[in-house]
Amino acid sequence: MVSRIATPVDPGAFDFLSLSLAVTAADTFTNRREAADGWARDIRLVVALADPARWAPAAPLLEKALRFLSGDQWALEFTDGGETPPVPRTRVTNKLVLDGCESACLYSGGLDSAIGMLNLRAQDHRTVLVSHAYSHDASRQEEILQHVRDRAPRLALHAHPLNHLDHANDVQMRTRSFNFFAMGALAAATIAKRNGHRQRVQLFIPENGLIAINPPLTNRRIGALSTRTTHPHYLSLIQAVLDTVGLPVQLHNPFAHKTKGEMIRDCLDQDLLRGIAGRTVSCGKWKRTGQQCGKCVPCLIRRASFHAAGWEDQTHYKPPGDNLRQVLAHDVDSDDLMAMILASRRLPDEDIATWVAKTGPLPNDHAQQASLVSVVHRGMSEVRAFLESEQLLQGPAEARAIVENEQAFQ
Repeated sequence: MVSRIATPVDPGAFDFLSLSLAVTAADTFTNRREAADGWARDIRLVVALADPARWAPAAPLLEKALRFLSGDQWALEFTDGGETPPVPRTRVTNKLVLDGCESACLYSGGLDSAIGMLNLRAQDHRTVLVSHAYSHDASRQEEILQHVRDRAPRLALHAHPLNHLDHANDVQMRTRSFNFFAMGALAAATIAKRNGHRQRVQLFIPENGLIAINPPLTNRRIGALSTRTTHPHYLSLIQAVLDTVGLPVQLHNPFAHKTKGEMIRDCLDQDLLRGIAGRTVSCGKWKRTGQQCGKCVPCLIRRASFHAAGWEDQTHYKPPGDNLRQVLAHDVDSDDLMAMILASRRLPDEDIATWVAKTGPLPNDHAQQASLVSVVHRGMSEVRAFLESEQLLQGPAEARAIVENEQAFQ
């Protein structure tokens, strides 16, 4: 809970958290099946804030960011009457003390966030870890941290809106990263407030460059199936929001130009990473099952990264995902694996720059653009090498399956 932070939180950042919770609720309870095209919803949201006038100028930027993130049309209106920050509780056993902290870092329990945490620790960087502690995630996040001596303080929050409406929730929850960023901004802005606002505080968002760009593996994934939670354009829009409302927070993805395999190889604490890597979570279906499937796009990139780093993958994947040849031959839920195979087969002849451009606007700086194109190429090369090692690109049975299914994916 926010009230366990042992120093008064920044009120503007608390408004951001309130706004993000409203967005999460709207995203969860507005069913995509009721949209005109079965996907893009028209969401008009009125949010009560403690200081709505401060946030009004940022509304167009927020709507643009949310539209890019979720694929929906958003219209935001801010009114008076919002909650003010809670008074810090003095009689709590798990008080969060931010003394000496100089940054905040998102910590999900995933492999990328674990490497980010280990690198900051190895550099003696005093940070506070911020976790979106879903029910399955919370225990795994804590388990990983049990291996870390002198661990950083951690703020664990759980946004779980309750549905009292008589229809199904939208399980995509594309805006959960918006909520996660608001939690991180709350911690970073509160550190800045505690330090007298002398300078902006960094909020680290550890994510490998391939997943951050997340190029569409097939044409049908350009919109509906390609998430954009850490895309550079989305981060730039959220940064513009923070700047507009005057929150002294600087977003930074330290791995935007590294593949996941490179992150493993370059981690500053190799011994500790070896001890915890197998227990980190990358799976896109983890929150629903509590097990890593081994066959979704994040799992496949994870498995490719261990292969690229020359590490044994000690992750326990749920059958049949632990045997990809079996998935391809018999599992009806093989869409992600098939899409990865198709993209990897095209890789030698693919125009990577054009492919990356399909994901959304890129930085204007040509050197940055070239670096992002390069990291996508290197990341997909890791995937291709892994699939080749599993004999999934050239086997006759698999080749027939690809031919039979390729038309459906194009």
